[in-house]
Amino acid sequence: MVSVSNRIPLQAVLAALSSHYPVPPGPPATDPLALIIWENIGYLIDDERRQVLFDEFANRVGLTADLIDQADDAVLLDIANRGGMRPETRVQRWRTIARISLEACGGDLAAALSARSLAGARRLLKTFPVIGDPGADKVLLFSGIADQPCLESNGLRVLARMGFITERPSYAASYRLAINVLKAEGLGARNQLTDAYCLLRQHGRILCRRGEPLCTACPLDADCAHAAVMQL
Repeated sequence: MVSVSNRIPLQAVLAALSSHYPVPPGPPATDPLALIIWENIGYLIDDERRQVLFDEFANRVGLTADLIDQADDAVLLDIANRGGMRPETRVQRWRTIARISLEACGGDLAAALSARSLAGARRLLKTFPVIGDPGADKVLLFSGIADQPCLESNGLRVLARMGFITERPSYAASYRLAINVLKAEGLGARNQLTDAYCLLRQHGRILCRRGEPLCTACPLDADCAHAAVMQL
């Protein structure tokens, strides 16, 4: 692992990635409830399939708590069947999302989040299915409610391989380290944080893959701690 003093700044990493890839789009919604549905629309499916199912859900069901609550079980199950294993569980999660929004937020999750402190908003979001700290931070950032740094597993892996963090046995601990890096490296504006999330995720999916990283094609190869070890 390279030392902190020897690694290149994160801003330089992001600049290299933005020259290599167009900045990929973020999630296809800014409403926090829609973002939670996006996270729950399928299980282990690629972005293309996730987008198709999300669009179908929006068209056939709707993206408000009351419409989801009133939706026919057969319609929900039909969509869920094409989103991976355990479709019945997914339907129950959609029902739970609607119920929490209606009962805890009066059907207006965005207003409920905006009225809370950052810590309170994160606590509320973590009551929804599959939303932990990373998901809560993502919803807050991409909804525009808080300029909260966030990453997902692909982006975290890039930071670890570049030497910004040493991964811990606990993903939660690794995530906290990575978020502290984003804060320490001066990423504060919303567009900086969303670009960082999208670029690091894209790089982790396409070149800095978990099992077979394509180091020779990587624009960061010369500065990457992982690549240096692989070349020994």
